[in-house]
Amino acid sequence: MTTGPYDIIVMDPPWHFSSNSAAKPGRNARRHYPTMRDDELRALGVADLAARPCLLFMWTTAPMLRRAIGIPEAWGFRYVTELVWPKQRIGTGYWARGQHEPCLIYKRGRFPWPGFAVFPSSLLQGEQREHSRKPDTLQAMIDGVWPEARKLEMFARRARPGWAAWGNETGKFDGAAQ
Repeated sequence: MTTGPYDIIVMDPPWHFSSNSAAKPGRNARRHYPTMRDDELRALGVADLAARPCLLFMWTTAPMLRRAIGIPEAWGFRYVTELVWPKQRIGTGYWARGQHEPCLIYKRGRFPWPGFAVFPSSLLQGEQREHSRKPDTLQAMIDGVWPEARKLEMFARRARPGWAAWGNETGKFDGAAQ
């Protein structure tokens, strides 16, 4: 894994969900990449990569929300709030067809609150693109407020200037339209 410590970490874990069947991948995540169980995510050593203080942004899905909240707590982070990315297309969902994705915000230590100018709304705008590709809006906001921060994107799909990228698909969207 990459070295640290990092002031800000953004991650989009490859959540393993009961419908992620290897035998019938259909439209689930395993069709696109290997998934990880909660114990594998907890074992990643994020606590060792995080500075004190550190801000963590973690993408999840509605069915994973309850499980997702506890994982960063095991790394020593405290849940603060969430952002929500409204999508243009309706997904497959679980009980309700999903059209949004939460991004949970955590902090470790006394990371200074930047004020409402950074996140004037809990809605994070951005176009929906390829499977699991998040909008660049979040990283752009972070870069604008904390340009000198040491930043890490875990499970990154492309390299970004000023960010360390970690994951097995870090070049997947290199050269793709922004």
